[in-house]
This record gives sequence, structure tokens and C-alpha cells, in this order.
Amino acid sequence: MAGFSDQPFRRVARLFGADEVVTELISANALVRENRRTHDMAAIHEGERPASIQIFGSDPAVMAEAARRVECLQPLFIDINMGCPAKKVTRNGAGSALLNDPKLAACIVKAVVGAVKTPVSIKIRTGKNHQSKTGLDVARLAADAGARRITVHARTVADAFSGPIDYDAVAQLRADLPQMELIGNGDIHSAGDARRWLERTGVNGLMIGRGAIGHPSVFSAIKRGEAAPSVESTATILQHIDWMEEFFGARRCIGPLRGHMMYYSKGLPDAKRFRQEVTDLEDLKELKELIARYFDQKKAAQCAA
Repeated sequence: MAGFSDQPFRRVARLFGADEVVTELISANALVRENRRTHDMAAIHEGERPASIQIFGSDPAVMAEAARRVECLQPLFIDINMGCPAKKVTRNGAGSALLNDPKLAACIVKAVVGAVKTPVSIKIRTGKNHQSKTGLDVARLAADAGARRITVHARTVADAFSGPIDYDAVAQLRADLPQMELIGNGDIHSAGDARRWLERTGVNGLMIGRGAIGHPSVFSAIKRGEAAPSVESTATILQHIDWMEEFFGARRCIGPLRGHMMYYSKGLPDAKRFRQEVTDLEDLKELKELIARYFDQKKAAQCAA
């Protein structure tokens, strides 16, 4: 979710009924070095609360110091990422690389728990691959070290973002840690997906990540037991752009805007042409006009169908 779950997108998610949100993963090293842009990534808008801050790193002392520095922002949880498979994260021993070293993962949890009063949570995968489900070991050790919540993306690192969801592994973790708050994540796009997760695993709640990019109304649709619309309303998309402009500034918001338009237009007619036009334009006002015309037309066509 790096580059997508920024503050403006989290505000849109809350607008559509997400019970809480979490930041994109934030480098503990950069926080400790007082990198200004990294601190901006951790900022929480009052309109998005309750919100958690997710940090990543491989040094227990640095992770503890980073947690102390963001605690003043009053997050709901300080979340430790132990599931990201991106090489730029894992090559430094962070993210899903920690699943290969359960003892180090537990040391990080213990250090962060001891450094802050804010509850600590972790985000994991089931393991390195289907032959090595060490994620479950990390979860048990994290619970012993004081973690208050565990979110499981029910795939291995080798699976990346495809392949079947391992409901059985999560159900086993539910049985092993009956008192732990357990959150399920992976392939949740509809009310049917949500029901399947809850029925097969007994988790306390669900986290929707990639399924919400381009479809933030998925949260309210699932709560209503309905299918999310294939086209988000023009008003929703323009509100998202206004919040991007507010957060990034008129010039810097154009890059993130283009990324989000790729997803808002995914699967729609004339999407390739629309995306090229979005790429070609540099003026934010012209971009807003183009986007409004395109999604007005697609929404009208959807309603007429």
C-alpha cells in the first residue's frame, strides 16, 4: 500500500465507513534521522481518526526510538510491519524478512512495547513459503512479548499478492491465541469475501488494502451486504483530489493523483485513452476538468444500463 494509503486516501476510506485506518509503512530509520518527508507521512488528520501508524525496521533500539517519536501523534496502535515482501524493505532485514528470524521479531516487539504506552500491533504473512509457516511462530512470540493485535495477510511471502488464501493457517492461529485480537487480510472485495473470512477463521475483524484502491466505497458496500459500484461517483473522486491537493500541494499531488486514476478507471471503457490524457496534462485545474468529464460519462452509462 506504499504510495496509496497516504493521508488523503485514508480520509476517503473513513468517509466510506472504514472503522479505522493505518498509515503506509514508514521507515523507523528515517523517523529517527528526523527526515521531514517521513514525518509528514506519519501525520494524522483529525478526520481520519481512529488511525494507527505503521513502522518498519530491523533494529530493536531504532524501532523503539521511532515508536517514541510518533507516539505524540496519538495513534490508535503503533503497528510493526513484518509482512511487506518488497525488496527495498526486506534487503535490510525488515518487513517479511523478520519472518525468517522469529527471535529478532520478538525482540523488536518487546522493545517497542517497552518504549511506549500506546498499544502495539504487528502485521505478518503466514511465512516465507508453504514449507515454512514461521509467521505463526512470530505471532505466538509477539503475543508473549506484549503485542495487543495481530493482522495476518493469509499468504506467504512467495505468494506475493496472488494465490489462494490460507484460511486454515489463520484458524489455527485463532485456536492457539484465543484471547488475541486477530485481524484477517487478503482478497477482500465484497460482502461474500468478508463472510467467508469470518466464517472460516473466527477473526475479530478484517483489513482491506488493495481491494479499496479505486473502490473506497467497498467499506460501506460490505457493511450493507451489497456489491460495490463499478464506478465511484465523480464527487468522491474530486473530494479525494481536493484532499490530495491540501496535503501534497498543487504541484506535488499530480504524481499521486495519476496513480489513483489508474485504479479508479480500471476496467472502464476508454480507460487507456483517459490514462494517457491524465499523464499528458500538467495543470491541476485541467486535470480536474478531464476527470470530472470522464467519470460523469461513465457513471451516467452505469445508471442507464
